[in-house]
Amino acid sequence: MVLKTNKHQPNDLSILVLRDGFSFCSQKKSCFYAAEDSSTIDPKAISDFLDQEELVSETVHLIHLEGLSSIVPLELFEKENASFYLSKGLTIESNQKVVFDVLEPYNQVVVYSRDEQKWAVLKELFPTLKAKHATTTLLAPLTDFSMGTPKKQLFVHLREGAFELFLFQGAQLLFFNSFEQQQLDEFLYYLFYITEQFYLKPESFKLAFLGEYDHFAEYYQGVQEYHNDLIFLDAPSENHQTKHPVPFLENKIG
Repeated sequence: MVLKTNKHQPNDLSILVLRDGFSFCSQKKSCFYAAEDSSTIDPKAISDFLDQEELVSETVHLIHLEGLSSIVPLELFEKENASFYLSKGLTIESNQKVVFDVLEPYNQVVVYSRDEQKWAVLKELFPTLKAKHATTTLLAPLTDFSMGTPKKQLFVHLREGAFELFLFQGAQLLFFNSFEQQQLDEFLYYLFYITEQFYLKPESFKLAFLGEYDHFAEYYQGVQEYHNDLIFLDAPSENHQTKHPVPFLENKIG
């Protein structure tokens, strides 16, 4: 089944900001640039890397994935207290700033922290880049997809080292959170803990993975042992065998 998302066009470049570096993705290729210590990032070295990989692009989209995010209903959001919405799950470091994306058509605000040193370097290299959090990128199409569907739907965005859960009933977001995971058992524990907390019986909800990738085959098989109402959304065939750490967003521009 297809989820309406924006794919790369020939002149698009997306930059996925990860904890350990940057993933530069175009329509033709993906390249990783390691940058675990943001204080040592060298703009000249990144510029040379982009030239070497021939990744210079007209339109650049930045997608943050290096930190946690929180979704707040727009009517409850207070700009002056933005950091409050992250205070229970995240300690803001000295090099981080709390920022937010407002999704007015959906009456939601995504609050997150960004590394200011990484941001400054990328802004220097790409002055007109457009930035948002990965949660923002996913929330809009998932809301649209869920409209008019009375049955609860649990969406799973699985990536290397973590995953996000979005629980919808129709267009109403009932739950969102991000969990760290390094192996199948951890993933299944958190996934089914949430289904129990919301009293979700197998016949009462549909479980949807964002994409289907060979790298995560054991995760799909593990879930199918407990839940057979399983679907995969927007799995481009040319991307099945990718080993990208965030495969669903590898070919998206947000």
